[in-house]
Amino acid sequence: MKPLAFWLAGLLVVFGVFALVNHLRRSADPDQVFVVVDSSFPMIEVWNEVPDALDGLDNARYSEYALATEKNLIHGWDTTLELGAVTPFAPCDFDEVESYELVDEADEVILITTAGSCDTTFLTDWRVIRLEP
Repeated sequence: MKPLAFWLAGLLVVFGVFALVNHLRRSADPDQVFVVVDSSFPMIEVWNEVPDALDGLDNARYSEYALATEKNLIHGWDTTLELGAVTPFAPCDFDEVESYELVDEADEVILITTAGSCDTTFLTDWRVIRLEP
């Protein structure tokens, strides 16, 4: 029984050290996720769903987030996504998004939109989340 106890203690120490090293490595270099919220007219129907979608995204461990609409940058890298007082207006236009340096820094880029709002065919490397009315 004594050899089994030593073996289990050694195994726990090895896994503990592995977990600690992994945690320290991931904390020092978090994933960067850039989130773009469509704030055009068609989003008015689903605007009340946007905060829940953002809250679901920013729960990932070892990640930091930057947030923008397709019209304005909301905030840079942070551990949470805070939309603030944005109101949907005007048509969807991605001219501003292409100029954000944070898009190039990001490991993942996500667009939150609704069906028929924006042309997303050119966003081949983006993850598109479509909210339904």
